[in-house]
Order: sequence, then structure tokens, then C-alpha cells
Amino acid sequence: MQPKINQSADTISERVEFLCDKSLFKGKVYRPPDLKNCKGIVVFTHGLGYCDRQYKIDGEDFARKKYLMLTYNLRGHAGTPGKWTLQNSVEDLIEGINFLVHRYQFPNKDRICVIGHSTGALITLLASLRDKRIKFGSVVTTVTCLKDSFLYWFESGFNHQVKEFFKTKGVIPPAIERFMDDKKLFDLLAEGKIPREELEIPHRYGMLKSDSWYDFTYEIVHSVNIIDHASELAIPLLLFRGERDEVMDVQKTNELYENLDRKLPSKLYITGSHNHFHNDKWDLIQTETLKFFDEFCTYHLPKENILEKDILVIDDEELVTQTLRNLLKKNGFSNVITVNRAEGAFQEIARLKAQRNKDFDMIIADIRLPGLDGIAAVKRIKELITQSNGRQSQVIFITGYEGGRTQEEAKEVGYVDYLFKPFDMEDFLTSVRKHLK
Repeated sequence: MQPKINQSADTISERVEFLCDKSLFKGKVYRPPDLKNCKGIVVFTHGLGYCDRQYKIDGEDFARKKYLMLTYNLRGHAGTPGKWTLQNSVEDLIEGINFLVHRYQFPNKDRICVIGHSTGALITLLASLRDKRIKFGSVVTTVTCLKDSFLYWFESGFNHQVKEFFKTKGVIPPAIERFMDDKKLFDLLAEGKIPREELEIPHRYGMLKSDSWYDFTYEIVHSVNIIDHASELAIPLLLFRGERDEVMDVQKTNELYENLDRKLPSKLYITGSHNHFHNDKWDLIQTETLKFFDEFCTYHLPKENILEKDILVIDDEELVTQTLRNLLKKNGFSNVITVNRAEGAFQEIARLKAQRNKDFDMIIADIRLPGLDGIAAVKRIKELITQSNGRQSQVIFITGYEGGRTQEEAKEVGYVDYLFKPFDMEDFLTSVRKHLK
């Protein structure tokens, strides 16, 4: 798509598109004309049933303050294709970040900030657990757990008001109305006591279109609770809540804040608003968020413990892989994976990427392997990492053969050390420690 660009003296806005799992996302980017001095990237994620245009968030103001900002709509919302789930939404946010860092080149593009409202706040926090590129967060009226939110509706009375959001052509489906009148049905669904076929009905929830009330509600009752993972959150956070909230108990935001790691700079801000949407307070939220981002723009976590780095050992001799694995484990390295062929290495790299959205910090590869040799395997691994916008692994080659062009070929691929078997184990450990720091 050729982006539609609007430019003023101090801002540029453009329509953009990016793909994730065959779903085409359309968003808007606001940025300063000169990216060289851009402070970082900001991504805004809206709440469940909303769309980005409903918010009084001023992307041009972020651009004037030298941030690049992306707003977009979640799957199933406002015409975005695909099925909405929490997991899909986390993956889509990360893919949006991938799109931005690939498309826009500037020195501070690794300073990534996330802003989320309601369920969008939950999505941004879950994404920060998976993607360590996210450095800062601002969350507004956080839905800490979808099931807790829906059950709270029955305390606040919102279960009656929300029926309007579920209407299609002015009518709410009877099955959905029963759920809004009886909160016990959510527990019965969670326990598998309601036949799926009774709930396979299409419906709306505000700006969301869903093909199945069962799938939608199943997602709600099995939602993760971010409070259970609060101590794992490793970014400075600014949390906003109002005096009252019809969608989520405000005490849940307090509980989330109290469970955060106190070594990280975080702040709880009570806005005084009496509604969940908070559109009456977005000027305040944006001002405080920009101040918070500016204050912690150069914030860095303490240096990583190298003993927790991920190491992949590739050698077709089982004695070698076992010896190196045991040696590394004995010396405190906790995340060591061994394989005996290049194909196994590719599988482990894909697994780590899928589970934790990262690449191995170090690869120790034998030069001679059955099938694809070590040099060709490492070359292919580096290509895969480049394609996924990942961080390149440090490479140590090991070999029992000298001479020929082998080491020259390895140099062309790139390595930090090249060891001949049999090598001194202390020298090996020294090299590993040095190049993981």
C-alpha cells in the first residue's frame, strides 16, 4: 500500500498497513519530520469493544514531543479481520512493533513505550512479559482479568447497561441476555456444564464482531490475571484509575500496583474520573504519560545475569554435547540446550522464538555435522534471525580439524571464537563468559 501522508511543519501522519497471521491491520502513524531526534516508539492499544478513533488521544502531540506513535484496531474490531483473543492481541501488538522498527530507521527505535486502555492495558502488560524491547508502559483503567471484570458488572449494575453493546439490529440475543442476568452462567461455562452448541451464535460487543458467543465467553472465563504476574513485570509503569469504575473494580489497579517490583520506578495516578472510558481525562493522561516517558527514556534495567542467558550447543558427538552441557550447568549456566544436527537447531530456535520471543544468546557449533555442516547451519540461523528482526547470537565454532579453507569460510559467516578440539575447559568457559557479557 502507498501510504497516505499528511505533513505539517512539525508533524507527519500517515496511514499504514501490517500483516499478522493473515489478518491485515490498518493503523495510523504520527511522527516528527526528522526521525534522527525521535525519542522512541509509542504504541496505543484500545480496549475490548472499542476502536482507536473513539479516544481523545492526540497522536500529533506525541509527534511534536518527538515520539513516533502507532494507533490501530484489534482483530475483529472496526473492520479488522480475524478472531479476537487475548493471545492473538498480544501477538498482533508485537507484530506492530516489528513493523515499526523495520520500517522506520532511527537511533532511538529501541526505546519502545506502550499505552493501553482497559483490556488493551492487559494486552500491553502481557506483551511486555514476552517482548523485552518494550521499555515503558502507561496503562489506563486496567482490566486485570477479564472474568473478574465481567463478574464485577453485577456489582456495579453495568450488566444491565452493557446489554446495549450486545444488540444486533436493536435486539440482544436471548442467550446473551441470560448471561447478563445471571452471573452463575459464567462459572457453569467455565466448568463445561453448558453445551457449546447452545452458544454458537454470532454477536456484537460494541465495535467487536464475533462469530461465536461461546468462543468469546470462553476467552473471558479463562482469562489470565495479570496480578498473578505482577512481580514479573520488568518495565517502569504509570497506572491510571478513577474514583469509580463501572467495568473494573478500582481496587484491582491498587492491588496490581502494590504487587509490582519496587525496584522499578512506577506510579499510581488517581484521576478523579467516574467512568471507565476516561475520555474526560485523556488530556491529563497524555500529559502525565509524556512526562513519565521523558523522565525514564534513558532508563535501563540492571545488567542481565549471564548465567541466565540461553545457550545452544550443536555437535553430532553425544559425548561432546553431554560434556559441554554438564560443564556449563556445573558452572551455573541454567539455560543450555543441546542438539546433534542442524535441523534440531532450527527447531529449538523456532521453539524459543515462539515461547519467549527471543533468540539464543550464544550458539556453540561443531564445524562438521551430518547433513548441513556447522558453518552453513550458522549462516542459515543468522538469516532467520535477520528475517525476524531479532538480535544476532554470539557464535563459537569448535572443530577437530585444522587446515584448509574451513576457518576462512567460518570468518565469512562470523564468529567470536574458534576452538580446536581437544580444548582446555577453562579456556572454553572464559570465552563463553567473555562473549556473553
